[in-house]
Amino acid sequence: MNTKAKDPSRFETVLSFGILSVLVLTAGVILIRQSDFNPAVLQLAADQVISGSPAAPPASQAASALVPLPQDVSVLTAPEIFGPDTLSDKIDGKAELYLSAGFNRLQCQRFSNTASAETWMEIFIFDMASQKNAFAVYSSQQREDAVPSPALGRYAYRTANALYWVHGPYYVELIASEASEATLNRMQALAEAFNRATAVDIETITETALFPKAGLDPQSITLIPADAFGFENFDRVFVAEYHLDGSTLSAFISARGSPEAAKHLAAAYRAFLLAFGGTALEDDGIRDAVIVEIMDEYDIIFTRDVFVAGVHAAADKSQALALARSLDSGIEEAVRGQR
Repeated sequence: MNTKAKDPSRFETVLSFGILSVLVLTAGVILIRQSDFNPAVLQLAADQVISGSPAAPPASQAASALVPLPQDVSVLTAPEIFGPDTLSDKIDGKAELYLSAGFNRLQCQRFSNTASAETWMEIFIFDMASQKNAFAVYSSQQREDAVPSPALGRYAYRTANALYWVHGPYYVELIASEASEATLNRMQALAEAFNRATAVDIETITETALFPKAGLDPQSITLIPADAFGFENFDRVFVAEYHLDGSTLSAFISARGSPEAAKHLAAAYRAFLLAFGGTALEDDGIRDAVIVEIMDEYDIIFTRDVFVAGVHAAADKSQALALARSLDSGIEEAVRGQR
């Protein structure tokens, strides 16, 4: 369950080092004051083991299945359920992403090949309360070796031994102990059975359509649920990567509750950048926009109706301006179309 890597900007790197230093000093004080603390026994859990036998004991014959089972798949373990307070017991070290994105409940269970119990697969059904929340973890977790799996929906892909997809408010992972065509076929049948048996309301994630198409890497679109760009008030931010003239740039869009809320957030983010040493520049003709140079990189922030948008941590100012203007035009056209 590795999170998709994103290279931080210079500003984010320096900010992270500052925060880390404070945490290290705080931890030192705590250790000194609690030198007589008797540590509890640590429980080590193997998270999504990709080889060997499953750690959980076999399920009884009475154990129910979370998913309608294909003919050659049987229950191996009883279902497990985890809530916000216990999620880290199952995915230790990775729970914060899910919690920040609106996590409600996780159900998981292991199944086996009827002919060979040594070949197993485990399903993780994350109830994220909304499709947008499910997309947030789906997009942030996307693997580098992802291959689209359109039979499971618009947001779905596979790797050599796993399937990942969004189904309404659910983000689902199905991971097997081996990589083979036969196992992948069983997994595909199991995944499709889950979708058929689970009725959901399909939402439209409008922000993804607002990014300009020229130079866009469609697979890069990610929804950051909280603390985008190191700013704690910047949540629900869609980010997309562009490859233009040999450079990589990041554009962002975030829908707020009202035009006033969008303007307030844009002003707060500008103030945040300036407080950390940024320099405000002329807007170069983009209406209601601000440009901040910080650590030899450029952020452009503007608002259109309920949207805060712009370009983040660009190395080249002219390229950032060109992308920001294109983004502005697309949002403006979409807003006019809704009136």
